[in-house]
Amino acid sequence: MLLSTPSKKRYGFGLLGLVGLVLTVKYTNTTSFLPTTICASRQAPHNIDGRGTGETTVVSHAPGFTLFENAYWKNYTWYFVTSRPWAFPELSMVMTNAPGYDDWPPEFHDGLARVLSLSEAEHLGLNLKDAEVVKGSTFIFNDKTFLDHFYHLVGEMFLGAWRVYTSVLVNPFESTSQKTMHANSKSVLDQLPNVERFIFHHAPPDKVFDHGQLNQYFFDKVFPGSTLEFLDEWEARADTLKTFRFDMVLIADRWSGHMGNSPKPIGSVSLKDPSHAHSKPVITYLSRQEAVFRTLSDEAHEALSLGLKSLEDEGLAEVNIETFTDALSKDEQVAKLSRTTILVGVHGNGLTNLIWMTPDAYGRSAVYEIQQPGMFTEDYAILSEALGIDHWVIGGRNENLE
Repeated sequence: MLLSTPSKKRYGFGLLGLVGLVLTVKYTNTTSFLPTTICASRQAPHNIDGRGTGETTVVSHAPGFTLFENAYWKNYTWYFVTSRPWAFPELSMVMTNAPGYDDWPPEFHDGLARVLSLSEAEHLGLNLKDAEVVKGSTFIFNDKTFLDHFYHLVGEMFLGAWRVYTSVLVNPFESTSQKTMHANSKSVLDQLPNVERFIFHHAPPDKVFDHGQLNQYFFDKVFPGSTLEFLDEWEARADTLKTFRFDMVLIADRWSGHMGNSPKPIGSVSLKDPSHAHSKPVITYLSRQEAVFRTLSDEAHEALSLGLKSLEDEGLAEVNIETFTDALSKDEQVAKLSRTTILVGVHGNGLTNLIWMTPDAYGRSAVYEIQQPGMFTEDYAILSEALGIDHWVIGGRNENLE
């Protein structure tokens, strides 16, 4: 037997012989990871372009992902100036010291951020009136480790941040059907201000750009008009000793996120619109047989390939067996994934490519993740759910996977 009984979280489901079942059966997952809204400005029109009174407001928040308007920064410290301090989350849920491998565990101290009244800000000598304005929307990734990992940066930090950023368009008093309608609207992304810059203020470029060049490809293609800033630019800004006011800034902190109740609040994420379904579903088996570790045995790989190809022989699906290497251009990889209805692969960073899948109009989209015996991680389950794609685990906690 090639594979023993797998599970989708807690549901049993076989792969071969049953992978065709997903052509007609769709599992509905009702779990939600919507961010917690802190700011009371939801109850009134929110001034999204940053031309407000100068007070700092929390636009949207979930642990590790916080969107601020009019946030002040000077010499490595954030200052949130407000007459309503009770409207702010606990700051350890906003940011940490972003520890490296040698200064664990993460912690918060008031040298990182402070909530101040206007008089307290003036007492500290912050020149708020003449602060240099950083215009537009800014995303800041407050991390020193894992930035050069495609899943942790794009699949975890970016999509969590994007969910909180786009949540400003959601009216909490709308019905579920209204929210779904708006989330799928082609005009949703047009309603948001452009992200002017992404800042990796703890890292030089070589600690952000992964060896497969997937991170830089993502930002270049999805945000071609945005700039990227790194450690040197951030230190140069601090050296001026000026006070800066960020029109709109989203601070993403993995460690604050993991300390909260919802460490990955990516909910429903829209980067593109659902497509019209192909006449036949397209199954892509993303092989890791050329990888150094986490590969199937040759026998298991061959049996899986033959089993999937049998679906094509029966006219049920188009089946493609792919190995993504540096020899294949990123554009070609994205093109192949954008046509994929069902993705099959062994657990690994390559599964982050599921972000390029376009949800099938007939609800047939699915990811089948093969995990090694005794292992169980929900990283790609959460990512799949965020994109409206069903996710199934084969093996994992089941020790009998061959």
